[in-house]
Amino acid sequence: MADTALAPAPPAVTFEGLARAGASVLRSPASGQPCVYWRVRIAQRLTDRSQLVHEVASEEAFELAWSGTGQSGQAARPEVRVWLEPSGANIQATPVLHREGSPGAEAAAHAFGLAGPLSVEEILIRPGEALTAEGVLSDLDAAVGAGPFRGTSRGPELLDATVTLASKSLAPVLLPWALGTAAVLMSGLGLATWAAWRAHLLHLPTATAARGPRLFAPHPQLQPPEVPRPRMP
Repeated sequence: MADTALAPAPPAVTFEGLARAGASVLRSPASGQPCVYWRVRIAQRLTDRSQLVHEVASEEAFELAWSGTGQSGQAARPEVRVWLEPSGANIQATPVLHREGSPGAEAAAHAFGLAGPLSVEEILIRPGEALTAEGVLSDLDAAVGAGPFRGTSRGPELLDATVTLASKSLAPVLLPWALGTAAVLMSGLGLATWAAWRAHLLHLPTATAARGPRLFAPHPQLQPPEVPRPRMP
């Protein structure tokens, strides 16, 4: 019986790449900006206490362009395009809010045929933006061999992927505000404590105040003894 070689499992990878359009560049239904991927979360207000939420995302695949770099910083190999299907990926980015009545909210309402006041949270990945990706790298063409009647003709594909768009941290903006607020709170607590202590002293009874310890009064036993004097007859 001939030995059967098992194909190795696809490797798990983590890399940084640039977003490239798949078949064509897309347009966001909210902002109208060119992108390779968009996702919108629409909150449609029904009453003052209720709203209907719709979440819609683009389904067109796009690519992640990666090229290894050597110690000198020059490209060590040609750029590799990794295929990504958004429906099977977790794509994370900082959303942009379009408030009620804004052009982005009105454009989304027109694109999806929604009526009434609504707000939109929009996530975009634009062509050329830097992304951090991790997942399982599968290359079916390399495994079975590309040919006229087999293969996908699209190269390696990232499966079970998590893709993150780098964004600026809010820490430098929030830190001075947080420190200022803490200083105001601490000063307010100090003032309130001092006022309470002063009010307590003013309302103490006189007798109670008189029984307070006299820190600097000498104790009677510490006074020098009197010199004895002769008694006159």
